[in-house]
Amino acid sequence: MQLSDPNSIEAIATKNNFSIFELPNNIPFDSLFVNSYHVSFEINENTGKLRREITKPQIKEMLKICHNKQADSLIVVVEYADKLNDEAANLALKSLEEPGEDIHYVFLTRSLDGILPTIRSRANCYYLPKTGKVSDAPEADIEVFNLAKQYVSADPKNLPEIVEKILKLNKDDTRQAALKVISCSIDLMYKSYLLKGNQSFLIKIEKLIAAEQAIDKNGHVKLQLIANMI
Repeated sequence: MQLSDPNSIEAIATKNNFSIFELPNNIPFDSLFVNSYHVSFEINENTGKLRREITKPQIKEMLKICHNKQADSLIVVVEYADKLNDEAANLALKSLEEPGEDIHYVFLTRSLDGILPTIRSRANCYYLPKTGKVSDAPEADIEVFNLAKQYVSADPKNLPEIVEKILKLNKDDTRQAALKVISCSIDLMYKSYLLKGNQSFLIKIEKLIAAEQAIDKNGHVKLQLIANMI
């Protein structure tokens, strides 16, 4: 959803268990939620340089703080949430499935697309307008883009026909073709959600993610493309 005033960020966060804010470069992350617990880039003890990722130990420490909280309400902030490494992202995802009482998770990012879809689908997502951002079409071949639009708007009657078109994108690798269309479809649904705030887009994203995960794990491509979208 679009924000018109950056001063509303903290008030919005306290109303949600989990929020993600995509913010432009002119808003320093450390200027927000100054009295809250922050996770951010740390110095690598071996190299002495700033580590440009958020690691599993950092998320473990964050969860420990949440578990032992003393205040009635606690806000924990993950800066540069698109830089969570795989282990950190998986651990964060597990905690977000069952947020503690009166704990507010806040992820700050410069790129919402860089955050795992499985994490984004659990959050209330907000952005401040940036030229050529949300209104832009996802980066994809025009054929993939057009099929993605047809796929997400298909009804049960014409879905099989559209799936057949997807499979013909690359007859030598139908699995890869399907994953490209699903990825583009997820981007389309997130942009639609951010512009309109309609929860139905998030429901469709969950279905797309289920199809993507099943196909990526060698599930039957045609079956998954159809079954998860009915």
